[in-house]
Amino acid sequence: MRKNINVTEAIFPMPVLMIATYNEDGSVDVMNAAWGTMQARDHVVLSLTETHKTVKNMKERKAFTVSIADASHVIEADYFGVVSANNTPNKFEKKWFNCY
Repeated sequence: MRKNINVTEAIFPMPVLMIATYNEDGSVDVMNAAWGTMQARDHVVLSLTETHKTVKNMKERKAFTVSIADASHVIEADYFGVVSANNTPNKFEKKWFNCY
């Protein structure tokens, strides 16, 4: 079945971006973000909601890293996208394969 997706600025398929920050106590926080792209060679645009712990960390620390998830890390990327640091503060330290 053919579907017309109209004109858009987005590129499909979009990569899953892994956004990492540090919490108040210095521990690592990671989330995945499906809505992000490069605006220029030195600018990344992310579309994130204020409710994410990672967004709060980004604003407080003024720093974060961006990585692209690959096929060999799809389970980890899915875990970081489903489990919220608001509910599981030490989600990075947990062994994802034991709690997911």
